[in-house]
Amino acid sequence: MTTSAHYNIAIVGTDLSGLVLGALCAKAGYRVAVFGQGTQGALYEHQGQIFCRAPEMIYGISSPPMRKVFEQLGLGLELRNLPQRLDPSFQVVMPKSRVDFSTHRTRFQAEIHREFPGESAISEAFFERTADIDRQVEEVLEMEIRLPPKGIREAWQFRRLVKQFPFLDDEWAIEDPLAAFPHGHPFRAFIHAPFRFCSRMLSSRPYPATFVRIINELRKGVFTFAQGPDTLRNLFLDMISTSGDVRLRDHITRLEVKRGKVHQLMLRDRRQVVGCDLLVINTEPKHVLNLIPAEQQREEAHAAIHDLQPVYYTFTGSFLVNSRAIPENMARHVFTVFDLSKPLDEDNLVYIARDIEQGLVRHDREVRTLTATMRVPVAVASHGPAGARRLLDMLQARVEHVVPFLSEHLVSRHTPWIKVTNGTEGPRERLDPLELRPCYGEALSHTLGTSPTTITTGYRNVLLGGDIAFCGLGSDAPYVAGLHMYSLAQDVVTLKSGF
Repeated sequence: MTTSAHYNIAIVGTDLSGLVLGALCAKAGYRVAVFGQGTQGALYEHQGQIFCRAPEMIYGISSPPMRKVFEQLGLGLELRNLPQRLDPSFQVVMPKSRVDFSTHRTRFQAEIHREFPGESAISEAFFERTADIDRQVEEVLEMEIRLPPKGIREAWQFRRLVKQFPFLDDEWAIEDPLAAFPHGHPFRAFIHAPFRFCSRMLSSRPYPATFVRIINELRKGVFTFAQGPDTLRNLFLDMISTSGDVRLRDHITRLEVKRGKVHQLMLRDRRQVVGCDLLVINTEPKHVLNLIPAEQQREEAHAAIHDLQPVYYTFTGSFLVNSRAIPENMARHVFTVFDLSKPLDEDNLVYIARDIEQGLVRHDREVRTLTATMRVPVAVASHGPAGARRLLDMLQARVEHVVPFLSEHLVSRHTPWIKVTNGTEGPRERLDPLELRPCYGEALSHTLGTSPTTITTGYRNVLLGGDIAFCGLGSDAPYVAGLHMYSLAQDVVTLKSGF
């Protein structure tokens, strides 16, 4: 079939890492296209109200990967001016205490002294130790080494780095930085609660790069944007559109492969065919790779993706309430732990975000939004809409521990897991697979415990980005992934010079 357009870089999906890559490539002169593939931004509308799909904290603003991306894009001024620091950054609510996490040193020390009397010295030692290891992690991130290493040369370079930075070795066990606090101690929950939501890699063993990176970056501050949670996504999309195409409503239905390379993408609505030099999967990988006809598939590539199974999904529910229901000192981000003696799983750990769908919110609104999430086993997805409603009930009961008059002031509630479609027999509820946000278990070897998969695939010009890439690194993940993919893209696609 004849192609109607050709792009150097074709990005399928709108996860942040692929948009980072797209902006870098557009800035360098590549012709870039983004195809929405049904994915959407952070916000959605239900019955006239704007809700958030999956609340996230914005932190790590000064981290090496994010700083490098913004410098290469010429957006240093935006990085300084757009984020607004929150204080407190967040709160952790436990059975007998509530701790405010503040970037103001004196205020934070007073908070630790009040909630953990007599333990200020050992808590300070913990933060000093994590900061010390994190400085080494930052040094490694600035080197932009490819993880995991490919080929003899990269493997040799990696072995040399292990001698200098022992935490790179998968066999190096970090000493427990919280060893001074016994099991069930509230300080452990205070530290692990935000970490478990910021990292999307819940490994059975600790990896120093993921743990200390997230904790130390949280200490530097949590931010918000006046324009709302899609600010960065829209910023990168705007950059891509200046020299390429942003086609958010377009849907790819087939990928044609020749000699191990994807060379054509077939679009559903317009019956168009476009060509590409490099394809970036920037959403759920299984959905995209399955668009390759069976006779053209490389078995090893699909087997690796098939074996990639999450251990949890993040379930989100939004609660619209009368403003007077919100406690006066409630932070914008709250983590609540209900039983310190039990694992921080399922409804024992709930993250609540206040007014997360807004930017800088005025507090005189008549109604406010509480968006809550918890990690649930993947098996619950098989229970359908009825199971999702039970999860919403469970989530509401937990939120009510933090907002005591929630039910009394509840206006409406909703979960994006449930989607209503119109068929011949009328409206029908189903679970929306695009809303099942996964959290993974074990990381690949030699990825610092940060990623369950490689960015390269079994296809010569297909890269795997999206939220899965380096997901253990929290807010650093899309920038580390974007820089990795940009380096690989330069190897795969050569820009023509001259006229």
